[in-house]
Amino acid sequence: MHEPKGRLTDIFNLTTDGSGQPQSVLMLDQLTHVPEVGDVLQVSDRNLSIAQVDRQRMRSCLTGWPLVGLGSIAVLVNAPTEELKPLARYPNRLWVTWKPKADLPWHFKTVDLPKFTRLNEDWNAHPNDVGLRLEKSGDELIARMKPNPYAYRQYDNVPEIAVRFVNCSKYRVTPVNDEGWYSGQCRFSRLAPEWGEFYEISGNTQDNMNFTHWIKMEGVGAKHFHFYLKDETLEIKAQDWVLISES
Repeated sequence: MHEPKGRLTDIFNLTTDGSGQPQSVLMLDQLTHVPEVGDVLQVSDRNLSIAQVDRQRMRSCLTGWPLVGLGSIAVLVNAPTEELKPLARYPNRLWVTWKPKADLPWHFKTVDLPKFTRLNEDWNAHPNDVGLRLEKSGDELIARMKPNPYAYRQYDNVPEIAVRFVNCSKYRVTPVNDEGWYSGQCRFSRLAPEWGEFYEISGNTQDNMNFTHWIKMEGVGAKHFHFYLKDETLEIKAQDWVLISES
């Protein structure tokens, strides 16, 4: 079984609470899972029970800056800051793990993990576009959307882009949005590198974990393409894809 982990980036002190216990805040990023109150954090040789979790997480919707894992959160532990502070000074940051109270998601319990290849290296859909438009003909599916000119300036004057999938066997649009992804509603939450990207996913894609109906087409392509959009997620089984910019 894989352990959840995160990277310790900073530790600072809070005023002692009414019980007289010391309070330290640990900043964690590059999370593979979001810890809960009561989970036991393993920091170097210390086991620290988490007393509080700040769920504010940083995102990168407009800037295009990379968001690794689930962003950055703060956890509160009842331990003296002066004893913990040196742990945040490791040259390459210190990776920490924790023992959750609740069951972990499926991907922590298997070695047969899917692999994600990001396909949109120099383009993306507009972060606020809710108008995904699909056209299908025979074994071809075209997904039309507005481009993101904030992160990719070459699309400043391009009103629409289209992704054409060839030899498409089936597709579906699921209701998983960004909030659902961050809260663990997607089967690839905490597993896909980032929200809001376009991936080819190889290996076991666990399609039966989402109950959205597939729409069949005339092709036989079997590659799994996965596009996280603002209010939905597009999943396609096809042979290949190509990007079309329309002026």
